[in-house]
Amino acid sequence: MRVLEIFIDGFGLGENDSCVNPIVAGDTPCLDTLLAGHNFWGASAVETSGALLRPLDTSLGVPGAPQSATGQTTLWTGVNGAKAAGRHVNAYPTEVLQKVIAEHSIFKTLTGLGYRATFANAFRPQFFELLAAGKRNFSTSTLTVMAAGVPLRTVDDLVAGKAVYQDITNDILIGMGLEVPRYTPGQAGRHLAAVAREHDFTLFEFFQSDKAGHKQDMECCVALVEMLDEFLAAVVDNLPREDYLVLLTSDHGNLEDLRVKGHTHNPVPALLIGDYGRTPYHRLKSIEDVAPFVLSVITGAA
Repeated sequence: MRVLEIFIDGFGLGENDSCVNPIVAGDTPCLDTLLAGHNFWGASAVETSGALLRPLDTSLGVPGAPQSATGQTTLWTGVNGAKAAGRHVNAYPTEVLQKVIAEHSIFKTLTGLGYRATFANAFRPQFFELLAAGKRNFSTSTLTVMAAGVPLRTVDDLVAGKAVYQDITNDILIGMGLEVPRYTPGQAGRHLAAVAREHDFTLFEFFQSDKAGHKQDMECCVALVEMLDEFLAAVVDNLPREDYLVLLTSDHGNLEDLRVKGHTHNPVPALLIGDYGRTPYHRLKSIEDVAPFVLSVITGAA
């Protein structure tokens, strides 16, 4: 079975309260259909015939609020980043985390076994200029991909429908003056599905959710949630569920509780869409379990 992992930064499972939780306040027909109701909240599992929502712990057994660098390192290596670093680390990975990623990257593991793995995100031309100039302060996702020598996708790929930009619609790139089309969430979702159909493992990263959560702007966050729902609907509609497992997950909570400016201690989702019954989904209890789970699904290991 192939896996498409959609990573949404700062996207936790909060309270069933539309006054503080934009995910509950938003109109999400795709999620509602998958989960047989407006059920993307709380700390209990939701199971339907085509989807399973399981809450994942993000604390990693280390005191303090969960953070991005350690959470993402954990997600994409299976190694507890917070324990490796001795603390929760925000933003960019420290030297200790970089070593963990270099050795245990899920991309490195899969490509080493002969599987096709790709990062669906497109990178701006300026990124490649910085890379050529020796820049080394990369995000966790970028380091995870680079550890395997997997090629990074370009704006040319984006225009050709073979990549998706991190904001989904390309509005950020257009605002920067790049000549790229504006895609609807549905168009971008179809492009992501097309990329996934050519690979055993595909990762897409969306981090505007974490930025929006920090701003505590309900209207903006609701609009973002609704865009993500439209995007997810197009992805799901364009992948055969008997061959693909779509996994939507996150690194820590944030957007789901706008009373809190920073990250929350709420669980995050492991939303499995497809024939999840063929997977060891019962093992998914913490973000530390995600990478081993993905590897077992793709390789068929018990």
